Amino acid sequence: MEQFVKTCDQCQRAGKPNDKKKAPLKFVPVIQEVFTKLNIDACGPLPTTSKGNPYLITAICMSSKFSEAIPVSDISSVSVTDALLNIFSRMGFPRELQCDQGTSFTSALTTEFFERFGINVRHSSVYHPQSNPVERFHRTLKRLLRVLCLDAGSEWDKHLPSILLALRTVSHESTDTGTVSHESTPSELVYGKNLQTPETLVMEHWMEPEEEGDLVTEYMFKLINRLKGCQEVAINKMEEMQVKRKTWYDKNAVKREFKDEDLVLVLATSRANKLAVQWIGPGTILNKISETNYLVEIPGRRETSQIYHINMLKPYYKRPEHVNVIINDETQKSLADQELEIPYLENNSLVYDFEDVIQASELNKHLHDKQMDRLRELLSKYSKCFSNNPGLTNRVEHEIQLVSDQPVRTKPYRMSHRQNEILKNEINRMLKLLIIEVGESDYMSPMILVEVAGQEPRPCIDYRKLNGIIRTEYFPLPNIEERVETVSAAKFITVLIVSKGYWQIQLSKTAQRDAAFCTSFGTYRPLRMSFGLKNAPYFFSKLMAELLNGLEDFVVPYLDDIAIFSDTWESTLNMWKRFCKE
Repeated sequence: MEQFVKTCDQCQRAGKPNDKKKAPLKFVPVIQEVFTKLNIDACGPLPTTSKGNPYLITAICMSSKFSEAIPVSDISSVSVTDALLNIFSRMGFPRELQCDQGTSFTSALTTEFFERFGINVRHSSVYHPQSNPVERFHRTLKRLLRVLCLDAGSEWDKHLPSILLALRTVSHESTDTGTVSHESTPSELVYGKNLQTPETLVMEHWMEPEEEGDLVTEYMFKLINRLKGCQEVAINKMEEMQVKRKTWYDKNAVKREFKDEDLVLVLATSRANKLAVQWIGPGTILNKISETNYLVEIPGRRETSQIYHINMLKPYYKRPEHVNVIINDETQKSLADQELEIPYLENNSLVYDFEDVIQASELNKHLHDKQMDRLRELLSKYSKCFSNNPGLTNRVEHEIQLVSDQPVRTKPYRMSHRQNEILKNEINRMLKLLIIEVGESDYMSPMILVEVAGQEPRPCIDYRKLNGIIRTEYFPLPNIEERVETVSAAKFITVLIVSKGYWQIQLSKTAQRDAAFCTSFGTYRPLRMSFGLKNAPYFFSKLMAELLNGLEDFVVPYLDDIAIFSDTWESTLNMWKRFCKE
């Protein structure tokens, strides 16, 4: 019971308050040489200035905490590279650069720019600003800009030099020792002395210090010694602060680790409402980037794989699926082909090798030899019932009742040569299997190609205008929860799928005329019930209910799925036999 509750998919996605666990803080190497490693980012959008600049490209030196900010009109790759060249003209080209995974820093242009100059780029994990110290610089910068904009309005770029001077001439928490003799401001760590400010000039005027007449050589020795002393003090202070921060951070931290192919859920960074799920996924761990960063693949997203910090991940426990018989359809079609609005078609009927199916299943662990022999005998006797290609029923034909005599016609959509080739291949398959025929009609609906990222193109017919004039012939569709509840108590459940169920129903002559469709290379009339017609699901559900009438005690249909359920193996085989005869 505990394992069953633990593997509940809905509960894992909804989450609990204590689900978000943080990993122990990891020490990062202390950079001992100024301007060898820079952290960069884009800040904004801010109020647009008179020069048309709503963004800032910022940089901070990881050794001295010396900061730089360049106003830009946009954060395109061209603007970013121009701003970086401006920054590098004062800081020099760094050996290492850290940035987030924004398109401005991962585009082909910026990637080529970094490679040409031999800059090693490291990308921070998504939605984890703690890994990039420049985010803390943004917080301070925005606070100062907010204060100045009370008087200056949107002309914040005029005050940017003053803000940068102030930030460069005040001590930093990570490098300041707290003593007057070693303030270790960013400018002092870079230039060997603190930059002069209006306050220091006024103080010197009041103090009237004596002018020193040091020789150039003496001054250079003093400067070198001062730089070396400041550097040693700053490095010791940064290492001390790292230990202090880790001590406080790790009080409630939990050491965790994931392996490749592990299933995980990712913390949702934004939710549409308070009832939306807190975790998305599940995703698969592709690679361990570092002790805290993992490359995770999440199907169905625009970017299928991204780097996430371990604090945004939690393990996903998948509930095991128990099945009785699995029929492996060993064809070359992909999952996307199976989900087509117009199903993937085979030119030849598929003959199943039931012996391979039985050997691949786990039935031999639960059944003895005589029971397995009975199963083989039954499958062999009714092997003609199993095929991948649709059959054709002679019981009914689908009729379309229109509420208007005015024909609906729509021109074919314009498509590329590649898209037309895909449609031609699907049309040829349907023509060979007599699903459609070449023909004309005064009713015409266009065939379109639906393309979704990460899936194969799906051809389907746009029947929206035709459905608008079709009289609805309602029939209640089965409720999936009721069907599951009906079969859940059984010990043996067999699920059969009707192969291309809609295409096993003949269309009447008038319906063939009404459901005609067109492409840029021809017009066609469907001979079987088409996917997308308004009454198709109602008609198919009604047919299934009529065919299985009287078998409700052991057969439950849900659209094109049929479940046969029983409490004993013998009764299961007898029900199979009765069902196949019907």
